[in-house]
Amino acid sequence: MICNKCGADVPDVSKYCMFCGSRVSKVNYYEDNNEKKDTERRNVYRGIDFDEGDLKNKRTAGLLGVFLGAFGVHRFYLGYTGLGIAQIIVSLLTCFIGGAIWGFVEGLCILCDTAITVDANGNELE
Repeated sequence: MICNKCGADVPDVSKYCMFCGSRVSKVNYYEDNNEKKDTERRNVYRGIDFDEGDLKNKRTAGLLGVFLGAFGVHRFYLGYTGLGIAQIIVSLLTCFIGGAIWGFVEGLCILCDTAITVDANGNELE
């Protein structure tokens, strides 16, 4: 991968650029022409601005799910508004028991990295 801020080559497993410290996008590039130098290839991608939005915290989302899961607050926080509304409807239909269980389980899964690991924009949770 390449850093979209400074254009440096970054290992595929890195989340942040080791040179400038900015978050690295998950867009990979390929060589169009093998004769091009590294710096020429980097300059092509330097001007691209990837929309990351606000990076979401895994602990915040998990705790919102555990304590306010019946209201779908953790889903709204992560950007999944449709599922948040569905969780509210399920809560209202089951007198908040079904929604509370659903939210509690999802909150624990977020905290344990087993179910929801990305937000609605596809960014990994910090």
